[in-house]
Amino acid sequence: MGPICVASHLAPFLPRHPFAPVGGERGIGPVSEAPWGSAGILPISYAYLAMMGEAGLKRATEVAILSANYVARRLDPHYPVLFKGKGGRVAHECIVDLRPLKSSANIDVDDVAKRLMDYGFHAPTMSWPVAGTLMIEPTESEPLEELDRFCEAMIAIRHEIREIEEGRADPAVNLLKMAPHTAEAIASDNWDRPYSRRRAALPTTWTQQAKFWPPVGRIDNAYGDRNLVCSCPPVDAYAEV
Repeated sequence: MGPICVASHLAPFLPRHPFAPVGGERGIGPVSEAPWGSAGILPISYAYLAMMGEAGLKRATEVAILSANYVARRLDPHYPVLFKGKGGRVAHECIVDLRPLKSSANIDVDDVAKRLMDYGFHAPTMSWPVAGTLMIEPTESEPLEELDRFCEAMIAIRHEIREIEEGRADPAVNLLKMAPHTAEAIASDNWDRPYSRRRAALPTTWTQQAKFWPPVGRIDNAYGDRNLVCSCPPVDAYAEV
């Protein structure tokens, strides 16, 4: 909910709407059914504020900031943490810098994000506000056990990267470059990778107890960003016989 700002040369191409005088003279049709955004955004925010109240909002903010600093302190010995204040603290988020790993092990932020899937985590915000970083923003609802689980996964991944740096792991075929590991890959009769299936798919006690299996392996992210790829059935499949 809010204004869409563009440079003047793009203003003629702003989306139009059949029921409201918005957009530019060369704009396409609406990109959503509502000309001014989702009407549900503001009521949801209002309901959250009303139910939490002044004391609840203060407490939630305190816990979120505490959680971010806890994660930053645990990860700082393993990954550089950016934008710390004079006292070494961060705000409600911490940004870990993965850029040095590119020169030391040819590992980038995508590799770490893919490997986190094997540990049961969706990656935090990638490459924003700094390219090649992860912005970790734990909310007030994350328990200490979950924060520890995430930190342990990130630390374990750093140890895996160190194996590459020290020449103990193949620089091209390793746990990170081949991540994520699907059930199909692990069950294949043609396992030809220089590490065990167990290390690939069950790297921790919690993954051994409750495993999330990524449905697909590596994809060409750049190609997907530039080309529409539809996984739905073709239109012909919906035709009546």
